[in-house]
Amino acid sequence: MVINTSKTQEMVVYFSTQLCVDDIPLVYINGRHIKRVVSFKLLGVVISSDLTLDAHVSYILSKSSKRIYCISNLCKAGVLMRDIVYSYCSIIRSVLEYACPVWHPGLTSKLSKDIKRVLKRCLIFPQLSYSEALDKSGLNRLDTRCEEITKQIFRQIKSPTHPLHYLIPHPKKFPVLG
Repeated sequence: MVINTSKTQEMVVYFSTQLCVDDIPLVYINGRHIKRVVSFKLLGVVISSDLTLDAHVSYILSKSSKRIYCISNLCKAGVLMRDIVYSYCSIIRSVLEYACPVWHPGLTSKLSKDIKRVLKRCLIFPQLSYSEALDKSGLNRLDTRCEEITKQIFRQIKSPTHPLHYLIPHPKKFPVLG
């Protein structure tokens, strides 16, 4: 494999407040400096040097917020409710669910509230509460969907034929004392 140094980035993952990243020597490959970043996007998921999800959640909320305007225009135009729900699932919910098994289990309560705030802005039925709007549209809560998707992925990985099965630690067997 040949490394493309113009596209390669370095990120130092650290948790210590005493570490000064500037003290770590820069990486050079074939005499070219590799750019050091504090976050980057890998397959649509923003990874930051402190491994928190703040940058990723901010990214998906920004992307979703830009699409809310489309849903509100569909409502104003009198489009059928089932078509609005389909559009919502296609252009907003898909962004919020993308790669959720990677990031959903690590959400803090603050980040969950931020996501819920954006979801409330998307309500197709503004006169109803969030729960009532979900019931009327036939949708599940986003956190429930993300949990189900995550559980489904891990059930698949538990199968011995799955390519990632080897990553699951096997329980240790302790000898029976007698």
